[in-house]
Amino acid sequence: MRRQPGLAFAAVGVLLLLGGTAGCSGPVDPDASDGTSSRPSTGSDTTTTPTPAAPPPPRPPVVAEGPCPYLEQGFVEETIGQRLERVETITVDGQPAPDCIFYRPDETVAVSIDLTPYVDPVTAQNAALALVTPAALPVTDLGDYGGILISSRQTLLAVTAGPLLVALTSNQESSLQARELGATVLAVLAPA
Repeated sequence: MRRQPGLAFAAVGVLLLLGGTAGCSGPVDPDASDGTSSRPSTGSDTTTTPTPAAPPPPRPPVVAEGPCPYLEQGFVEETIGQRLERVETITVDGQPAPDCIFYRPDETVAVSIDLTPYVDPVTAQNAALALVTPAALPVTDLGDYGGILISSRQTLLAVTAGPLLVALTSNQESSLQARELGATVLAVLAPA
């Protein structure tokens, strides 16, 4: 099919004509009966759009001494082979259960459990893997997925259950105790 040069020039001419006149007119005054332009707006519009109220700031975590709702102190003592002095719970808005910290008599932390909800399971799994770093051993038999990292005088287990990240830290270089405690936590947190 051959192009006709006259049609191409005519189309360009129409586009130039439309484009050239589009920016020439000012705003139309709705009160003017003839559709003529009014003076440009000064930006001092008297109507205001109400801004939505900001959500209230999250409440601070509530720290209290008391039993952990998913790990009994005696079970933790038996599992890790250490005497524990006290248990502290930290309740945070939006979490399904409080975080728990188990203290030895010298006030050092023996075991801590930190729960973090995420928007979806993939985000939670990415957070778990970022927490334990690439040096971790993969964990595929607890929760959905995660890893365990054994370092000097500490073990970190980070596993997910749906969009929930469960991070358990133990003051021992042993994956067995961390896994046993983690399995108990996950069993209690599992939906009924």
